[in-house]
Amino acid sequence: MKRLAQIPDSRLLIGLFFFALAIRLIYLAEIRGTDFFSILVGDGFVYDSWALAIRNDWIGREVFYQAPLYPYFLAAVYTFFGHDPMAVRLIQIILGSASCVLAALAGRSFFSFRVGLCAGFLLALYSPAIFFDGLIQKAGLDLFFMTLLLFLLGKIECAATPSGRASLAPFAKQVERQDRRRWPVLTGFVLGCLALTRENAIALFPLLLIWLIWRFRDRKWLLFSAGLILALAPVTVRNAWVGGEFVVTTSQFGPNFYIGNNAAADGGYRPLRWGNGSALLERRDATEIAEQSAGRRLTPREVSSFWSARAFDWIGSHPADWLLLMARKTLLVWNDRELPDSDEPFVYEDSSLTLALSGFVFSFGTIAPLALAGIAATWADRRRLAPLYLCLFGIAASTALFFVFARYRFSMVPILVLFAAAGMAEFIRLVTEKRAAGLFAYAVLIAASGVVVRWNLNPQENPRAMAYYNLAVSLEKGGAPEKAAVYYEKSLHSKPDYLQAHINLGILLANRGEVDRAIAHYQEALRIKPENPVAWNNLGNALSTRGDVGPAAGWLARAVKAEPGNAIYHSNLARVLVMQDKLTEAEAHYRLALKIQPDFPQAQNGLATVLELKKNLRKKDLGPS
Repeated sequence: MKRLAQIPDSRLLIGLFFFALAIRLIYLAEIRGTDFFSILVGDGFVYDSWALAIRNDWIGREVFYQAPLYPYFLAAVYTFFGHDPMAVRLIQIILGSASCVLAALAGRSFFSFRVGLCAGFLLALYSPAIFFDGLIQKAGLDLFFMTLLLFLLGKIECAATPSGRASLAPFAKQVERQDRRRWPVLTGFVLGCLALTRENAIALFPLLLIWLIWRFRDRKWLLFSAGLILALAPVTVRNAWVGGEFVVTTSQFGPNFYIGNNAAADGGYRPLRWGNGSALLERRDATEIAEQSAGRRLTPREVSSFWSARAFDWIGSHPADWLLLMARKTLLVWNDRELPDSDEPFVYEDSSLTLALSGFVFSFGTIAPLALAGIAATWADRRRLAPLYLCLFGIAASTALFFVFARYRFSMVPILVLFAAAGMAEFIRLVTEKRAAGLFAYAVLIAASGVVVRWNLNPQENPRAMAYYNLAVSLEKGGAPEKAAVYYEKSLHSKPDYLQAHINLGILLANRGEVDRAIAHYQEALRIKPENPVAWNNLGNALSTRGDVGPAAGWLARAVKAEPGNAIYHSNLARVLVMQDKLTEAEAHYRLALKIQPDFPQAQNGLATVLELKKNLRKKDLGPS
């Protein structure tokens, strides 16, 4: 320890940066040859496609539905380096390594350099941080902006403490005053950038605003607000320009709030329509359902208001159920399990010893109990540590208010590692001073919180099955159906009752002519969930292809009855009705399909065919003149 104390702080910070960088480079080398590395899934695919579109049109034509900063970051990287996701990953691991240094500097401001350095190394080894830095996913930018925000908050807090210098030259005093004015503006600007990657971070603004007013009683809150406005204004103005309405960042609030707060919500993500889990489909479904209910076209802001109103209606009529749901979501926010979105860490650990070892030791289940102990140990200093408490509470509460993904709570981690490092320092002090009572209380606190954090809230979950499924979907979209089928089979091997995998594999098999196998998967899907319009529709289509027209019409009619607003179901039923020579009924369903979706080519062509057949029948009935 004495030798460590003799090393200059700057060298230790540089060592921390290169240590974190080396860990991440080794991880990338380990996973580089895997299908999970080469194929973008879920939001990664959406962000990549969005970035390529931005390169052709930097302004865009619609109000942002998702946070825009990360796709623009990708577009900038692609502009300089070409369409190379590897370049993005390398830049992200550099930013991730810099985040470890920023965490150390924040720790130095709020605690001590030793605590800060420990926090930086904890973050360097933290498994989800390594994992997210290697993905085409915005969590890496979240980490960078959050650690930068903590660093700047530390600077502001340090400015509240007298410098200790009895006298300063007038010029030096002026520079110090300028620096103190600069920090609040930069802090607001960085918070704005964080809100443009992680929308719920905007919840930190009123909390930090109140803290600045309470702590300093000067104009820092105005400078902080100006910095935030400076970051958000271009997006707000751009949304008004292309959409004609005031949307500060995105129009996603309403659908997201409803997904997390309705009668069927369980704390995780449940799409508005079963099977439509991607961001693009979610936006389409949100708009279609809202417009069908309203009976007219709606603006993005009106769509958002429709869904938030539905959520508030349910909350108002079921307050007890909502409180229980919020309790569950709060436990999920603080649970050891990293709830995945599209990419699952477990399958990456199969190819990476680095990630596996890191996940075994440096996980949320380790960091969170240590952080709680650190909060208890430093509670006497709570006035000075107030911004850390506010940021931690703001991210945790705003995540629980919607629904929980690992990446949604990831912004909490830099704060947790600071308190975890402080907790470790307290443990060392107790051991050194041989305080048995303190050590006992410390151990009880960590053990009790560890039990809560590691409580398995989703015992039926099979993470590998979901990862294989997501990869299969991306492979299928990328034009590799044979390889996609392999991963659908792997998904079903891991979880035989994976409903969506049965349906998607059935569609793939039907498209390549293996109708009997497709029917078997649809029937299995209906065994798992008998009331499933998607399976009814697909089974009807497959049976009609095999020539079983009567049963096919029955299944398709059930799908239409269950979802009368689905144009595809009406069109499919109409096609089978034509096969049964029920032209009048077929015409009615084609017209309903076009009423729902006027630009639906399948229904347009089908209706034209039916009208032509009816015309020919009339001519035949009339006979020659």
